[in-house]
Amino acid sequence: MSALPHRQSPVAADVRLYNNRASYSLQAALEIFRQSPVAHVAFVHPGDAETGEEEDYTTTGTKDARVSHERVQGRRRGQTVMNVPMIVTVVYEGEGEDEDAQESYTVYLHSHKHSGLTEAILAGTHGVTVTTAKIDGIVYSPVAQDHSLNYRSATFHLHQGRVLSNDDQDLEEKRSALGAVVNTVTGYDRSSSIGRPDDANTKRTTVMAFKIAAVSCKQRLGGHSSGSEPATEVPPGKERDEFTGVVPCWTEFGQPIGYGIKKEQVETMSRRRNEEGKAFAFSSAWASDEAKIEGLGKRRSNSR
Repeated sequence: MSALPHRQSPVAADVRLYNNRASYSLQAALEIFRQSPVAHVAFVHPGDAETGEEEDYTTTGTKDARVSHERVQGRRRGQTVMNVPMIVTVVYEGEGEDEDAQESYTVYLHSHKHSGLTEAILAGTHGVTVTTAKIDGIVYSPVAQDHSLNYRSATFHLHQGRVLSNDDQDLEEKRSALGAVVNTVTGYDRSSSIGRPDDANTKRTTVMAFKIAAVSCKQRLGGHSSGSEPATEVPPGKERDEFTGVVPCWTEFGQPIGYGIKKEQVETMSRRRNEEGKAFAFSSAWASDEAKIEGLGKRRSNSR
């Protein structure tokens, strides 16, 4: 699909606060997105196309002082900041490419042809950010201010956004991307067993492709004193303290419900993911080196 000329604000991906928790490792980000593929996609919608009518909004104030803007029927929206949850699918371009180079990967988002993101890309807003996070533990402190969560988060700043058309070349890229979505949500190469989408389903799904402009990650691990092991014995004079420590957290996949061949494979995969998630959460609680994401606490490299 044709799009208007490219517009994108400068990327500011450096972590300024708690930069000891930051990482700019592409591989760290890819792993976090692999484990938590539902991300918040943020972008600026440029507003509705000119219709010859003036913009007109009603403003409604609520009791808690929040203000919502309601579009008046038949009138245009102005520029709007949008943030929507979407499945993020990252595809490595193939053998011979540098696995640590951002240029070697394409990020795909799929949606409806009338979605706000589709409209924004076609209108020339080709830059978006996608952010995901995974909770690894609940941190209990003896005092109110130090309660927290152990977590990993990753952000991709994306650029060169384009909406894939239904022409022959783009159609095959769409089909391949939608097959990759299947593998992303199931956690294994399921598309090789069930096949990729047919022409009809591929054509009626809108797929957007982006390249990665910048990467940033953050991680908190350990007890209420961030980065340190939690105490397991009561310190002198602390006998009356409330519980202090960490409750490890991980995603638990249940027993598959359904039918079909290779059900045992799905069961085995679910158990493996549960075991890996549990092991990582406990490792994170103990602030072990094995739980630290790649590049944690290091400055961003000037070379990408």
